[in-house]
Amino acid sequence: MSDSNKPNDINEDLGLGARVVQENQTRFLNPDGSFNVRRKGIFDRGFFSPYHAIMNASWPRFYSEILAAYIMGNVLFTALYLSSGIAAFPSISGENALSRFGNLFYYSVQITTLAHNSLEPATLLAKFFVSLEAILGLLAFALGAALIMARFSNPATQISFSERGIVAPYKDTTAFMTRIINRRNSELIEVAAVITLAMEGEDGKREVHRLQLEREKVFIFPLSWTIVHPITKESPLYGLSADDLKRRKAEFVITISAVDENLSKTVYARHSYISDEMMFGVKFKNILERTEDGTIVVDPARIHEIES
Repeated sequence: MSDSNKPNDINEDLGLGARVVQENQTRFLNPDGSFNVRRKGIFDRGFFSPYHAIMNASWPRFYSEILAAYIMGNVLFTALYLSSGIAAFPSISGENALSRFGNLFYYSVQITTLAHNSLEPATLLAKFFVSLEAILGLLAFALGAALIMARFSNPATQISFSERGIVAPYKDTTAFMTRIINRRNSELIEVAAVITLAMEGEDGKREVHRLQLEREKVFIFPLSWTIVHPITKESPLYGLSADDLKRRKAEFVITISAVDENLSKTVYARHSYISDEMMFGVKFKNILERTEDGTIVVDPARIHEIES
């Protein structure tokens, strides 16, 4: 076995530590690429980061939370206006409670957007609440705009992995393969791949091995890339069957790094396969097509297609 396959070297690279690697009985990465690690006390002071939570949220969740915060803020100030007393807004003092709540709620909405409203506060307390809401509304809109800009400028990657890792015939041997594709229109350059295999050794202790790849880096990535690890005599996979991989709780961890050419920033993607997500004796279908004028076309939706 080559030096690059020594478990201790890879433990240091992954930051796992020998004890964690040997004692862990579950997969290191979840199917979505997130780490299978739970943190205690995540909401304690100093641990929870609202900014990172917002940046990692999906767009629907982000906008839902913004809308919910906006509504709750206006409801809060509506309650404050109501608590100021009936005399605080004389023009609606004769209306019932529900009607007053509705008028004051939309008054609050217009205060935060600096729109004109016919209601006028008459008491000092009500004027204080109006001034406070105007200031906080401006700050909240500035913060919301900054968060939206930060999310738009965040180089979130959309590198997709094939649903299955495969072991297929390759030259005069076999090889472990996975396929990736960039689903965004942005151009990725200097794309590098690392595959790490974690599985139990003959002594029952889990070890990790960095697999040697046919090609570890591509300088341009306009289409798809099939990442190949030839299973030679030097490979830790040599001579192992599908049952062996399942018995030894094998997990293939794939890490991708690339440079987004438009943003000049490095982006990352992760994925893993366990034995149940592997297929043997098959190959990936060719997903490249040519138009009549000779242009190459790739269909990202077909990245998962496999044939015998």
